[in-house]
Amino acid sequence: MSGFTRIWAFGQWAFVAALFASPLWAGAAAPVAQQIAAATGATSSMRAFASEAELKTFLDRRRAAERRNPPPPMDASAASADAAPAPAMALDVEEPPPATKAAEGITNVQTAGVDEGGIVKKQGDLLIVLRRGRIFTIDASGGGMRPIAAVDVFPGKSDADGTWYDEMLVSDDTVVVLGYSYARSGTEVNRFHLSADGKLTWRDTHYLRSGDYYSSRNYASRLIGDRLIFYAPLPTYEGIVDSLPALATWQKGKVGAFKPFTGARDIYMPQPAWADDRLAGDVLHSVMICDLGSDDMDCDATNVLGSWSRSFYVSQNAVYVWAGMGSEWSSDPADNRAMLYRIPLGGGAPQAVEVAGMPLDQFSFREESDGALNVLTMDEGGGDAMWQAEANDKGDMALLHLAASRFGDGGAKVKPADFRALPGVEGWERQNRFVGDWLLYAGGQIRRDLRKEGGEQAALYAVPVKGGEVVPLDPGHQVGRIDVMGRDAIIVGSGDGGALTFTTVALDGAPKLASRYAFPAAAEGENRSHAFFYRPDPDGNGDDGLLGLPVMRGSDDGTKFLGSAASILYLRRAARDLSLAGTLDARPGQGDDHCLASCVDWYGNARPVFFGGRIFALMGYELVEGRWQDGKIRETARIDFTPRKGGRSG
Repeated sequence: MSGFTRIWAFGQWAFVAALFASPLWAGAAAPVAQQIAAATGATSSMRAFASEAELKTFLDRRRAAERRNPPPPMDASAASADAAPAPAMALDVEEPPPATKAAEGITNVQTAGVDEGGIVKKQGDLLIVLRRGRIFTIDASGGGMRPIAAVDVFPGKSDADGTWYDEMLVSDDTVVVLGYSYARSGTEVNRFHLSADGKLTWRDTHYLRSGDYYSSRNYASRLIGDRLIFYAPLPTYEGIVDSLPALATWQKGKVGAFKPFTGARDIYMPQPAWADDRLAGDVLHSVMICDLGSDDMDCDATNVLGSWSRSFYVSQNAVYVWAGMGSEWSSDPADNRAMLYRIPLGGGAPQAVEVAGMPLDQFSFREESDGALNVLTMDEGGGDAMWQAEANDKGDMALLHLAASRFGDGGAKVKPADFRALPGVEGWERQNRFVGDWLLYAGGQIRRDLRKEGGEQAALYAVPVKGGEVVPLDPGHQVGRIDVMGRDAIIVGSGDGGALTFTTVALDGAPKLASRYAFPAAAEGENRSHAFFYRPDPDGNGDDGLLGLPVMRGSDDGTKFLGSAASILYLRRAARDLSLAGTLDARPGQGDDHCLASCVDWYGNARPVFFGGRIFALMGYELVEGRWQDGKIRETARIDFTPRKGGRSG
């Protein structure tokens, strides 16, 4: 599989777009887990293969069927493993660690207590930045900013082998960086030791067998405590045995053979697939959990066999995978049946239920405190792999509500009464978000032939999750982002005259538009959820605070998916009124970084950063600090940590 696959896929998406627009392991989670266990205790679970012999029989039967009906060509975004597996290893997963107080977070995560892989993290007074194949540490102690370390992510190798380094997580003194390697047909996991003074020391490099996990919206990795949670789609076109979750280690200048750490007893199928193996699907959806604190990075995995198109969501208790299955279950291309899998993070067999349609992305899901699941669905869609979520522009909308007890062996189906029909929306790049007791969703960008007289409009709806009338709202501008701001929601999108427009939606009663601010001649600099951050005032109910968002001057040229911010824009919210707090701007023409690896900012390169009462703007290789003075944010300091020429950093 070529290392240009992402670039090819982005080019295909961009071409279409141009046509349209020229702790489970924290103490607080324990009661929830107990409620879910109580609610699902009487229900069945999916069945795994009982032995290697049963798996072999299944594979032989399936191969015979495939000779009669060959499988479709491999998806362009998938990469199959090419190493022969070693015998399966039996690994014991340690008990969850005791609850610890959550540190001040700088990442705009979907679920409290569940960190997501990103490009900037904080540990104490240290900021850790991942960019273009290197990790940088910056000491922000004593009110200053001082670059400490700059190291290649691939120090043990002669080169990066075409690896895209995308996501970083920090657990205590361990920094872990994940990237997809087309050369190795797996996800490269590099661990570094972080010293108290900010020095980085390479620890080891491993590979988890996987296809390319990239999504324009979702994140492949999560962190709860010191457990790395990694979702991977594993195509089985070369056979299930050669697609099992496996670990390879970089040692003495080369990568060893992949060694599976799961076997037949860790592969589950929904009940209908046992009756007809044609319904089993071609993708192994694997949830891998690795102990970052262990010397050898022990991993375990739970796997379900399903179809390719998918969306996934991680709560404090489980990973939910929604996999469309129409192509396997029916010759009718309009068949929108799907399977929804629930893979518990605390151990135990996964469960499933047959559903219909497809969520837009991870923000379409929310697990409630009693274990019930709410999901916004479209009657058709391709999931959130690669840029699929941006192209979803068809299908009726509905809110699915499922009690935890509805999950079982996969033989049960949802009922029409489980779905609540919702008004449809037009436009691509659709957006959605659960905020408090409400679900907000909107059509994002309107096609040229759908533009209404007087300017482009995008419908926005607020849905009371617990029942009641749907409230239509007209923000008066496009909707490129919906996010949480205290008890309320913030809507961001292009408005009249090319202004980037921010509209707040008050949600403490009947939803209503509360305030609006238009920043002239600008557009969002990045589309990812991590690019936005709202810091509530320390003494208050969350209604007053400061928000930050990367912006670029001029109209949106479609490059925001790769990061193109010229400034971080800050808005002040007081008494639900938005006002300009200021901008921190990047200097034009940042120098040559002599990039050696991962030279495309797939996850963007700019973030607002708040911690310790301080305000920062990360823009490429610049870190700028601002201070609130006389009602405005004004620049007080700036550092440039662009790598110097001279070969590899260290």
